[in-house]
Amino acid sequence: MKRLLVDAEKCSGCRLCEMVCSFHHEKKFSPNLSRITVIKKDKYGLDSPILCHQCDPCPAIDACTNDALTKTNLGVIHLNRETCTGCGACVDACVFDAVKLDESLRPLLCDLCGGEPVCTERCPTDALVFTDSKKVVKQPEEVFKEILRRWEIVG
Repeated sequence: MKRLLVDAEKCSGCRLCEMVCSFHHEKKFSPNLSRITVIKKDKYGLDSPILCHQCDPCPAIDACTNDALTKTNLGVIHLNRETCTGCGACVDACVFDAVKLDESLRPLLCDLCGGEPVCTERCPTDALVFTDSKKVVKQPEEVFKEILRRWEIVG
């Protein structure tokens, strides 16, 4: 399956991915409306976008009591706005913290922009790529620790 992957060593923390994502989906430039959230480790100058890993099985889908979340034939998580009650169970269930609620309590989930993610097209450092990949299981903190070990900053 094609997934979005992050190379944290290339991420400059510019947050352009957040802005293009929110504008593409909501026609507003707002990190709160983005399906991507860039986290920072300022002490070491590391940044990493948190995004949906399109898990299979998906804990957020399993937690939804109203069947508002489903998987498409392409393996992308889809939100049915009609049946979503905004309970937030999907937010609590996501092991990657990739689901957040907008101001109307509607979950913001990456839909891979229909197979052409705008965040990858606009990333100036190519830190985001859309490619065939197996399930990703590392949290940003684990990635940061690996980078710091490679850079010989921590043991």
